Amino acid sequence: MKGSAVQTWSKQTIALVSLVSGMVLALIKFGVAYVTGSLSILAEAVDTLLDLVASSVALLAVRIADVPPDDDHPYGHARAENLGALAQTVLLIVTALWIVWQALERLFFVPAIPTITLWSFLIIVVSLVINAVRVVLLHRAAHTNASEALHASAANFATDMIGSLVVLVSIAVILAGQWLNLAPALLTRIDPLAAIIVALLALHTAWHLGQRSIHILMDGIPGDLNQRLTNRIGEIPIVVPNSTQVRARFVGEQPYVEVIVAMPRGHSLEEAHELADTVEDAVRAELDAANVLVHVEPARVPAEPYTTTVYSVAQQLGLRVHHLDVYQLSDGMRVEMDLELPGSLTLAEAHTYSEQLEAAIEAELPAPATIVVHLEPRHDQVQPAVRYPPVHEKVQQVLHTLPNADSILHAETLLADDGIIVAIHCHFPGQTQLTDVHMMMARMEHDLLRAMPDVTRVQIDPEPSECLHRCCFYANGCIVRDCPQHGDQASLMSSHFLSE
Repeated sequence: MKGSAVQTWSKQTIALVSLVSGMVLALIKFGVAYVTGSLSILAEAVDTLLDLVASSVALLAVRIADVPPDDDHPYGHARAENLGALAQTVLLIVTALWIVWQALERLFFVPAIPTITLWSFLIIVVSLVINAVRVVLLHRAAHTNASEALHASAANFATDMIGSLVVLVSIAVILAGQWLNLAPALLTRIDPLAAIIVALLALHTAWHLGQRSIHILMDGIPGDLNQRLTNRIGEIPIVVPNSTQVRARFVGEQPYVEVIVAMPRGHSLEEAHELADTVEDAVRAELDAANVLVHVEPARVPAEPYTTTVYSVAQQLGLRVHHLDVYQLSDGMRVEMDLELPGSLTLAEAHTYSEQLEAAIEAELPAPATIVVHLEPRHDQVQPAVRYPPVHEKVQQVLHTLPNADSILHAETLLADDGIIVAIHCHFPGQTQLTDVHMMMARMEHDLLRAMPDVTRVQIDPEPSECLHRCCFYANGCIVRDCPQHGDQASLMSSHFLSE
């Protein structure tokens, strides 16, 4: 904060010094122009007077630009400097046109030879020195603070220096012509011609300043900036090719960048957020300290898996599916899934959702497919449940008879609103393929349900055998052996289960 305060103070101080020096210089020039009758010096005086107004505008613009953002100006007030630079451009054009009009009148209607004195030379030299100091100070401050208003002032005073040199040469030529007794018709034209040259220089400066100010106010940026940002973002592997859209703008020295990118469907919200962070880093590698807003969109890619397509379609419809399987048959594809819907719906209402899902999936899949949707009630709220000892003993007896009984660590029997639930915790070798584990669990579930038809659902939780020493399972006061918390006091859960 302190460094920022020093920069702000420096900008405003330099603008104020430029303003005060301009006031003194304008008064002196008007005095010399009145005494000598020189149009070129008068043009310099008027130009300095308008420079005074321009310096006032620059000072005001700098002060407004440093006002922090507020509710009405969330991007801050830095554009005030661009408006100040544009105002200086208008003043410069007015000055130049007035000088041209006066010069043409002097050339064709009221010819006159100005009176050349020592003051004529002295005021021009002093003007050159003061403007040189102002140009250096303003240019440094404009570069340090990225100030458009100070940049415009520096360019304006640099033009004034060239104009002062032209005036200095013109009065020197007039004085030499008087000594050499040149024709009055020639001498009367030197001064207005010099004034026209000064005016043309002012118009040239105004043209470039105006172009720059309008370009910035119209959110103009360097020609290849968007393309550079697009190329850099496109190098991120997960970004879908040709999906990047970039819009950049500058408010003062602060760049603002809006980016839209697409990533393949099926990724999580966390992955999308991670991509957004990566895009922000890529933009800031090109534009340091940029304020970046990233919007990530899901996109379908040519090699998208069928399962990703189905899950994405369901998410778009606000539906949840599981037990998704895709089969390739001789006569086409077959897609099967369970669709979760609130249990309070009627079959007709649930069927409407199922039809919508099937139609949307058919529209997305690249080839015709048979779609089979199993409707399953979903419970979104916490449900009451209790342990159910009356049935638990029979569950234990049945589980003891199963082929994989030695893999069972623990079993619980619960009674909920929708019926009896048996939860089984078991272990298998960690290197066993998941498909094989699932088949063994399915067989265990099938055998239990066949022996106990009253059971509504069987939930089996598998655990790698190698992880048992890192885990701690509680059941009826028993704990898995080698638990770090209980050490040698632990007993093997499966042994305890089999001994029950």
